[in-house]
Amino acid sequence: MMGIGDFFKNIFGKKICALCGKECGMMHRTKIRNKEFLCDDCGNLCSKYIRLSELTLDEVKGHIEYMKRQNRLFEEVYSKEGKKDTYPSSLKEMGIEFCDDLGMFRILHRSNTGRGKMNELFRYDQVASYEEYIDETPATEPGKNPEFKECGLKIKLLGGNMSKVNTDNKKGLRPHPYIKHEIKVCFSKKDRSDLQYAHNAKCKFDYIFGVHDDERGLFGFGRSKAEKREDAAAIGMAAAFGTAFKAATKGEEAVTEADKEKLKEGINAMNDAATGGMAVYTRRADDAEAKIK
Repeated sequence: MMGIGDFFKNIFGKKICALCGKECGMMHRTKIRNKEFLCDDCGNLCSKYIRLSELTLDEVKGHIEYMKRQNRLFEEVYSKEGKKDTYPSSLKEMGIEFCDDLGMFRILHRSNTGRGKMNELFRYDQVASYEEYIDETPATEPGKNPEFKECGLKIKLLGGNMSKVNTDNKKGLRPHPYIKHEIKVCFSKKDRSDLQYAHNAKCKFDYIFGVHDDERGLFGFGRSKAEKREDAAAIGMAAAFGTAFKAATKGEEAVTEADKEKLKEGINAMNDAATGGMAVYTRRADDAEAKIK
C-alpha cells in the first residue's frame, strides 16, 4: 500500500525525461502515454496543437522528426518565397498568415508562451472545416448585453475525429499526420467588433476552397471560374486522349517533349476541375516540400 509520502513524491517529485534523460520537476514536464514524461526542452520540439498525453514515446520521436522537417521547410522555403497575407494585419492575440504561392499557412502568436517553439506550417489541402466563433458570457440581467470574452476562427484538419465535420464540398484533401483536435485561433479578447477579423479570414478560406467559384459577375456575363476550369479540363482530356492515341499508333518514341508537357497540363487541368481548384495548391505545397528532400 502506498504511503502518503510516496503519494506526494509520485506527484510532486522529480521525474526523468523519457527522451533525453534529464530530471524535470512537476512544473517543467509533460506526461505522455505509459506513465512517461517529457521535459520542457523536449516538449518544445513538439507542436502546440497536439496532446502529448495521447502519444507513446516512439510516436513522440516520430513527431519530433516531423517538426524538425517543418522547421526546415519554414526556414529554407516558406520564409524566403511567396507573397504572404496576414489576418488580421495588426496582430492582437493570434492570426493566420496565408501563402497562396506555396499552398500553406501558419498560425501567428503575439506572445509565444506555452509549449511548442518550432515553426509549423499547414497545407491548404489539410483543412477539413473552418468557422467563425464568438465566446460571450450570458447577460446577468434583462436588457443588458452579454459580456464579450473572445472571438476568432476554429479550424479542423482532416484526420482524427471527423464524425461532425462536413467535407462534402471539399475535394482533394489529405490528412494531417498528427493533429486530431480542433485548433482555436483567437483573434481578439477586446471588442466584439473584432469578429470582423475572423470573418475576413473565413472569406480567405472561402476563396481558397472556391466557395463562390460557380457564381458569375454582377451582370452575369461570361463564364464563371468553375466553368472555366471545366472547359480547361475538357481540353486537357482531349489532349490526353490525343497523346495516348499517338503513342498507341506511332509508338512511344513519336511522343515529343511538347506532347508530354501538354499531357501534363491536361492532367493538371482535370485534377483542378475535380478538386474545385484545390489541386493547384496541392501541387504548390508538394513542390515546396520537395525542395527540402
